[in-house]
Amino acid sequence: MNDVVESENGNLDLEFFKSEKFVKKKCVKCGKYFWTKDRNRSTCGDPPCDSYSFIGNSPVNKPYSLREMRDKFIGFFSDTHTFIKPYPVVPRWRDDVLLVNASIYDFQPHVTSGRVKPPGNPLVMSQPSIRMTDTDLVGATGRHLTSFEMLCHDAFNYPDKKVYWKEETTKYCYEFLTVGLGVNSELITFKEKPWSGGGNGGNAFEVFVSGLEVATLVFMDLKEDSNGRVEIEGRHYSKMEMEIVDTGYGLERLVWLSQGTPTVYHAVMPEVIDLLLGLLDDPTIDNEILSIFSMEAALLEPFDKKELLKNALSRIKREKKVVDMKELEKLFDRARSLFTLADHSKSLMFLFSDYVIPSNVKVGYLSRLLIRRSLRMIDDLGINVDLSDLIIRHSTNMKDVIPNFPLEFLNTIIPMEKAKYNDLKDRAGSVVERVFRKSGTLTPDDLVLLYDSFGITPEQSTDIVREKFGKDIEIPRDFSKLVVSIHDQGTVPKSKAEHFPDIHTRPLYYDDTSISDFTAVVLFSEGNSIITNQTAFYPEGGGQPSDTGYFLFGNKKIDMLKAEKFNHSVVHRLSSPIQLGARISGHVDFWRRRRLMVHHSATHLLLGVCRMVLGNHVWQSSVQKGTEHSRLDITHYAKISDDEIRKIEQTCLKFITENRKVRVRNIEWNKAIDTFGFRLFQGGVPDGKEIRVVEIDGVDVEGCGGTHVASTGELGFLKILKTETIQEGIQRIIFSAGFAALDFVEDQYSTIKALESRIKPGPEGLKDSILGLIDENIRYKKEQTKNERKFIETLISSAVKIRINDIEGIFISHTLEDSDYKLLVSAVFKLHPFSIISRKAGNLYETTFISDGAIDCNKIANIFASRIEGEVSGSSKNSVVKSRELVNEMLIRNVFDQQVN
Repeated sequence: MNDVVESENGNLDLEFFKSEKFVKKKCVKCGKYFWTKDRNRSTCGDPPCDSYSFIGNSPVNKPYSLREMRDKFIGFFSDTHTFIKPYPVVPRWRDDVLLVNASIYDFQPHVTSGRVKPPGNPLVMSQPSIRMTDTDLVGATGRHLTSFEMLCHDAFNYPDKKVYWKEETTKYCYEFLTVGLGVNSELITFKEKPWSGGGNGGNAFEVFVSGLEVATLVFMDLKEDSNGRVEIEGRHYSKMEMEIVDTGYGLERLVWLSQGTPTVYHAVMPEVIDLLLGLLDDPTIDNEILSIFSMEAALLEPFDKKELLKNALSRIKREKKVVDMKELEKLFDRARSLFTLADHSKSLMFLFSDYVIPSNVKVGYLSRLLIRRSLRMIDDLGINVDLSDLIIRHSTNMKDVIPNFPLEFLNTIIPMEKAKYNDLKDRAGSVVERVFRKSGTLTPDDLVLLYDSFGITPEQSTDIVREKFGKDIEIPRDFSKLVVSIHDQGTVPKSKAEHFPDIHTRPLYYDDTSISDFTAVVLFSEGNSIITNQTAFYPEGGGQPSDTGYFLFGNKKIDMLKAEKFNHSVVHRLSSPIQLGARISGHVDFWRRRRLMVHHSATHLLLGVCRMVLGNHVWQSSVQKGTEHSRLDITHYAKISDDEIRKIEQTCLKFITENRKVRVRNIEWNKAIDTFGFRLFQGGVPDGKEIRVVEIDGVDVEGCGGTHVASTGELGFLKILKTETIQEGIQRIIFSAGFAALDFVEDQYSTIKALESRIKPGPEGLKDSILGLIDENIRYKKEQTKNERKFIETLISSAVKIRINDIEGIFISHTLEDSDYKLLVSAVFKLHPFSIISRKAGNLYETTFISDGAIDCNKIANIFASRIEGEVSGSSKNSVVKSRELVNEMLIRNVFDQQVN
């Protein structure tokens, strides 16, 4: 593959570089091409080809804080670009990724595909992002962060409308650095590099100042295509119609550049760093050595702690400082824990601002990983600090980005997670010991398993092995990356294997949900599937099942079994074929449709009310509508209590009796988000230029393609039938509404009347009478169990003692019911090395041989079976002989004496 992607727009030899007297060079270390004004430069500026020269020597005209640098960047572009507010870090408008990794994620794939116009063109923004792939390097290199803000100025060029492209983009970057920040132009290098991500690709510049990467300028004009001519990192791409300028400037990197501090953490989170330092027994920390760590880490690819310490020690000795390796490693470990804690608590601030509930799946897993790593760092540092306090400190400093941080949600979740973490620490020893004993070591896979399945950190695992077995286990340097790679994936929709022509079927179910009879023309027919010019049959989608009904074709009635959406076509699955071109009439089963409509609107009402009652952290996880009942899965951290259920039902009834309007509108994508926010994306990602918005007045608003009633009064009432935890952080609510709810109540009433007729309750009422019967039954069962236990104990105590191969066992012969027999078998297995139980079972006798492994029951059973013509079944620990002859004590002793060795 070439170093630079060649496209129809040429390479990166820009007129801008010529006019500004840049020269193109090939790096003597990595062999890549770059542009510079410094004619003496031979390296590209990209670590590890170059180290940092800005630490303690900032090339920027003044030191900037995060807020000041953010305002500086946005202000620089505000006259020519539209400012866009940041999107959430959890990209609910996408289903292929879990976290926003870069600002372009906000616009993929709906804008980059050309389907939706951008919210501004050109635009400028600062987008909070979280990347978990470099978690292991945080705190170690001085530069890595799990969360950051990506500044960008983007432009979207269409065939009929050009905004700006490579020349202008590069000039903007150059002028921001030189004019805006006062950087000497000879310190800037533009390194050529192909770029790909999210199904797109193109040429790119990585921009460096004094060895620090501060920006990437991407010229996106390629789309992923298996037949494409251009190859980037093993994937093929072809030209797309749009040309997109996708820039990414690291806000934190620019702040660090302006301050020249030893690490990026000192520059962007000084208040938290100072707080943590003040909690240490020894708050002093050698910033000169930390600066050396950062500069030496820049030269290592891949990063290696031992190599870093060795190189740092050599450099320190050259600078006449006295420090030994042990002291150096202690400083490194302490600084790494401190910086990791500061970084992770900031990332958690972003996650909590989006109400991410820690769990063992998806983005909740990534949140829990950061929480447990943070608690581990607090333990390692030996400091008394509440993780919540650190997160709140970050939120206070970031009020301009997150003005309404959810403190109540944070203060609920963190104590729960801390309790789970402490409980895990108590159990960790036995779990690690069990895994270690299997092979006498812990492999990387074992460490991942212990963390992923049990939450035990690799440091905890290795400490336990060292303490109990005196053996050192090496932790993979990319351990967290291995774990994150298992979970850091969205849900990619499954493509349908069948292919149908893309015929625009008019959706009559959207024109008027009361239409149940219609006429249509068959525009496609294959087997038992047809596509018509229009239909009133709602196709399956959004958790709402397909309508059913029938078509009339001439004098023939043909069942319509299922409708499905393929692009713009609605495909009808039939009980028998209908020919192409036929004129037919369709008839929807409206009883079914009506119940599904009621349950769909009730789902929206219930979701909105759950958010009011339980908190803003409630999001829809999944739904399924039915005719008798429906289910709604929501994000919630605890089992829903009876009081909460009652409050939810009462609030739903309040809104139903108020007959709130249910509005359905198609709104342009960006306008819909500006008006209603990202709560729209509850039930999936829309695939059109517009979002079909369903709004229940003052209760709920979301994008939805289903059929709905006109007002909440049509729901009648809503009854919650059951709630349950289906996985950590997800609660399931099963409910009925309308006539389905009435059916449930009538069924319950019939049950109550039947019970009353049998129980004939007294003045205390049916409820107390039934509870009394239940209590009486429980007392009876307890007494029965007590008597059974006494009976079994009597049988065992009076058993005949027998001996085989110097092992003493017992023999019991008695008439036993099945329940007593099972209890006896279970009891003797625990009490004696081997036992024999003989009883009558129907027309046969049954003799059971039981052992804890002291003898081979199957072998002995076969010997007995040969003497009494019996049949053997079972295993070496539990074998049964069925025969017509009863096994007695005399036979047992005779067999043991004569045939058993």
